[in-house]
Amino acid sequence: MSETEEYLIKAADRCTRLAHAGREIADELESLSNELMAKAVELDTSREKKQKAAQ
Repeated sequence: MSETEEYLIKAADRCTRLAHAGREIADELESLSNELMAKAVELDTSREKKQKAAQ
């Protein structure tokens, strides 16, 4: 196998590994985003209830 062929195979393998890692990171970021949004809604709802109770 030539050096060029070996380089191309290694580069392709690296691209595949990075693509998989990128998808995992994207999934984790989306999950974290959902958790943060849920907490924001929870806090907003709690604040609104307290404001209504104070009126």
